[in-house]
Amino acid sequence: MDYNAGVFVSAGQACLVDPGVLPEEIERIAEGLDGAELATVVLTHSDWDHVLGPEHLPSTKVVAHTAYGQTLDPEGVRVVLGRLEATKGIARERPFDPPLPDETFDDGLHLRVGDLELRLEHAPGHTADMLTIYEPESATLWAADMLSDVEIPLVCHDLGDYERTLATLDGREIRTLVPGHGAATDDLTEIRRRISEDRRYLDELRSGVTDAVSAGRSLDETVAAYADLSLGRSDEDEAIHRLNIEKVYADLGGDADPSQVGYVRVWMEATRS
Repeated sequence: MDYNAGVFVSAGQACLVDPGVLPEEIERIAEGLDGAELATVVLTHSDWDHVLGPEHLPSTKVVAHTAYGQTLDPEGVRVVLGRLEATKGIARERPFDPPLPDETFDDGLHLRVGDLELRLEHAPGHTADMLTIYEPESATLWAADMLSDVEIPLVCHDLGDYERTLATLDGREIRTLVPGHGAATDDLTEIRRRISEDRRYLDELRSGVTDAVSAGRSLDETVAAYADLSLGRSDEDEAIHRLNIEKVYADLGGDADPSQVGYVRVWMEATRS
């Protein structure tokens, strides 16, 4: 999964970000704080792989975006987690209860961690509830499920929101970039390249699907016409690209039910069938 969990540490205080997937990973992260007090866990969004940490950190305050509660799918998370635990031979003593946040925000929240001021900002597009974390002194951006070097943008929520989020980030000083999946980097050229490529991909996605809907093409015709990728990062890009086309086709007025296409379709097939 090329999954990243992280921690901000300053003046004896610590804030964990999306801490881990497997129990031993989460416990090792919590134990490796060099004596800092763990005060907060930030969940960048409600996808199943980002909400597993707080179960193992029961006394820690959880922060998330206001939309987290509406986008979280507890039943689906339990199904996917159950399959993962079965493959890893993990025995569960009690059913998984996805965490609910102790503190939420709408547009932004300044979170103090020791001498650091972390700026949590709503960053919708991939999901409705996704947030980023920006530390201005070091110009560090925790980008959640964006700006990866191993996956193309996945539009689960809204293309327009995703475009606006990337436009905002494009105008910001970023000296260190940490995506939720993939390699972190402090190469300024690489950071700008990822932003530029992702913006270009979304622009091409919008343009192609808009033309197809205007021409009255069916969903299958649209997928076939725009199957070629101008951006490639992993073996899963082609499948993700198709999901993006399906989602945007329905949202832009194509003849498709939004609840039956794109990531919604795949998630429901994986968790309800």
